[in-house]
Amino acid sequence: MGASIAALIGATAALAPATVAQAEVTELCRFDGKRLAEVSGLAYSSLHEGIVWAHNDSGGGARLYAIDVQSCEIRAVLRVRGIEARDPEALAAGTSATGAPALWWGDIGDNTSSRGSVEVHEIPEPADLRNARVSATTYRVRLEDRQDSEALLADGDRLWLIGKGLIQGNVWALPQPLRPDRSTRARVVGTEEGLVTDAAMRPGGGYAVRDYSEVRIYSGSPPGTLVTRMPLPDQVQGEAMTWTPDGTALIVASEGDDRLLLVPVEPAAPAETPTSAATPAVTGAPTQQPPASTQPPPASSEAEASPSPVAAALEPVDRVGSLAVLALAIGAGVFIASAAAVAIVVRLRARH
Repeated sequence: MGASIAALIGATAALAPATVAQAEVTELCRFDGKRLAEVSGLAYSSLHEGIVWAHNDSGGGARLYAIDVQSCEIRAVLRVRGIEARDPEALAAGTSATGAPALWWGDIGDNTSSRGSVEVHEIPEPADLRNARVSATTYRVRLEDRQDSEALLADGDRLWLIGKGLIQGNVWALPQPLRPDRSTRARVVGTEEGLVTDAAMRPGGGYAVRDYSEVRIYSGSPPGTLVTRMPLPDQVQGEAMTWTPDGTALIVASEGDDRLLLVPVEPAAPAETPTSAATPAVTGAPTQQPPASTQPPPASSEAEASPSPVAAALEPVDRVGSLAVLALAIGAGVFIASAAAVAIVVRLRARH
């Protein structure tokens, strides 16, 4: 059954036209794929121009990396003392309760839904970019109706988590103030579509939520109002996302993919449509398109000119999001597995 579902999901994903037009995606640079082999979180620095902080998934150790968005050079590595980094999945730039710049790091992964509590670490963002050992304040959080989670949102010191349910995930609001001396309980305030892998507050208001193939833009604070949704570029396992400081584009990254990609975000209001496909400004990022050799692999011109009948049939599915595609694939996989089981039972009875 598992093999059937996996095969169907892979085949459906390959057929679905869920890619942003290549002209709209800019490859900023390529980072060290060995040191950052399992990128799971990104956060644009509040203090350092042109720097995003990044971290690996479980097994990457308690380390945060400062990446230059123009060259992808690792400018600093922070080693966080005294934490286990069991399954860190998300990173957000915010503030402490006193308003000082802080990095909120979520050790919130729980694939088996067996953790009694998850951990959120508050790390003061360093004023100097250099390798250093730093300390964190750790908060233990119990989740109401717990499930695996890979998304953390920070608006100052107000925090939310979003679960990675198959069909839908919980949206939890964390209490204020958080207490480092005891665990606190996060309450469910809403739900989100399934398979969420990251989220980020938008400078100026609103936020974005991504899964493996699309991003949804919301106004307000979680749970907000859906404004628009748009496909993301093809990635091996897209799990990381942050906004540019001007809130006009997203920077995305993936496990097993060393590209740092810039994705313009469609305007909330359809009134103003730019006549030129100019790349949004990113502080510290290149202002010109990189050479064609560094761009993401272009789609086949033949496919662009004449989409296949299957792709054309799937286009409405793409507009309502990748969840529908996944649900169809799973349903087909269950049907195949059930049919196989019935056939086996019939054959065994015939032998007896």
